[in-house]
Amino acid sequence: MLLYITFGLVVLVAILVLVTAFYVLQVLKTLLEKNKTEEQRLADQSAPSWFAQQWMKWNALKPIADEETILLDHDYDGIQELDNHLPPWWKGLFYVTIVYAVVYIMIFHVFESSPLQEEEYDIEMAEAAAERAKKVQDVVYDFDENTVTVNDAPEALAEGMKFYTTNCAVCHKADGGGLAGPNLTDEYWRNGGGIKNVYKVIKNGVQGSAMIPWESRFNPEQMRSLASYVLSLQGSNPPGALGPDGEIYKEEEEQ
Repeated sequence: MLLYITFGLVVLVAILVLVTAFYVLQVLKTLLEKNKTEEQRLADQSAPSWFAQQWMKWNALKPIADEETILLDHDYDGIQELDNHLPPWWKGLFYVTIVYAVVYIMIFHVFESSPLQEEEYDIEMAEAAAERAKKVQDVVYDFDENTVTVNDAPEALAEGMKFYTTNCAVCHKADGGGLAGPNLTDEYWRNGGGIKNVYKVIKNGVQGSAMIPWESRFNPEQMRSLASYVLSLQGSNPPGALGPDGEIYKEEEEQ
């Protein structure tokens, strides 16, 4: 909605600029005509075109010959003043803005039949959250952190790699060798290895560390894909990897 309003205002301003520029050109043309001699005026005099007639009407212009009818009594050192009114198109636009302001106030502030921008944002966010919650509820997963298993399907590992590159590589390095976070490619683990422990860490995070819980960002299947990809980095021995951190975890020790 804000985009449409902004676009409309830009178009309106552009139109006003064009009309103003055209109006200034016509004023200059009128001044030039005023400076012509009587002979030149008679030579150039002809029936005005339809466009010229409309221009005179919409700007409430008076022919030079009729200027005496709108001449004021002011006379300052030979400088006189004409009683020119505002152009009808300008007054029309001004009246339109007044009507628009009244309608806006009645709709948004008096009757409150339409939400303001902040309220509209809150409504859309609530609708999006409800839709997301509905989608999550509609999907039933047959595993949790206690029953999860490795998903080594190529598409699952590719998805896990995408999540890892976007969210995990900044701390654990793109190759898993560790940076601010520990090395994920060796057999040493701070919070236990294996799919279940890695899944729990991804889901719940690690309190007191930079590892935040990702449950609100990823659904269970996405977290399993990420955990499976992390385990696929085991034994890759990337150059410059960090040293051992934690305790050795053997897969057969998992219950």
